[in-house]
Amino acid sequence: MSAARSWQTAGAFAAVAMLLSCQTQNPRATAAENALAKAMENSSAAASEVPPAPAKLIPDPPRKELSVVTIKSIETLHDDGEHDANNDAINVLQDPTVALKDFPLDRRQQVNWVKALDQGLIEPRPSLTGKGEMLVMDMDILFTNTKDMPHVRFPHLQHTRWLDCSNCHPKIFIPRRGANPVSMNKVLRGEYCGVCHDKVAFSLFICERCHSVPHAGSGKWW
Repeated sequence: MSAARSWQTAGAFAAVAMLLSCQTQNPRATAAENALAKAMENSSAAASEVPPAPAKLIPDPPRKELSVVTIKSIETLHDDGEHDANNDAINVLQDPTVALKDFPLDRRQQVNWVKALDQGLIEPRPSLTGKGEMLVMDMDILFTNTKDMPHVRFPHLQHTRWLDCSNCHPKIFIPRRGANPVSMNKVLRGEYCGVCHDKVAFSLFICERCHSVPHAGSGKWW
């Protein structure tokens, strides 16, 4: 309650007290007292109410469920939650636990696709037909707005060995300096890097694979 409102309230209560101290049998005076007391009661109730929060013009984006603790290894087609285990056609598909059993794994027991590519275990096609050549770019982008976390080094080399530029530009990343306000909150909600990572690319909770460049204020994280 503001100071001005407090003085007004105090004055009104004083007026009520004066009226009550000078009570008479005058019905008009009694009616005035009752009206003033009712007004003070309503004013006090209104002052204690919290005004409702204004409606949001832009609703919050749908929140993605995150799992920091649960580590999921390679799953069978029957257990991955993506395939219909009751469909007989599932039997003609190669089981991931068989197909990927010799692939290198990261510390969350998921396939390290970059190592698999380096070891020649996979060879991505440049196109659906297999014709053409990949436009491979060996160019790093350094994200330095990471506070006390190590800086993020984004390597084009590992990405362009199996992705075309149009996969990311310009819909996900505008190819212009300062045009992409990336934050971990947005990434964790499925924007920017989160479009692929934690889905078809490695987990977002292997922090050191992105935050890989220490700086003076980052301390020792890994």
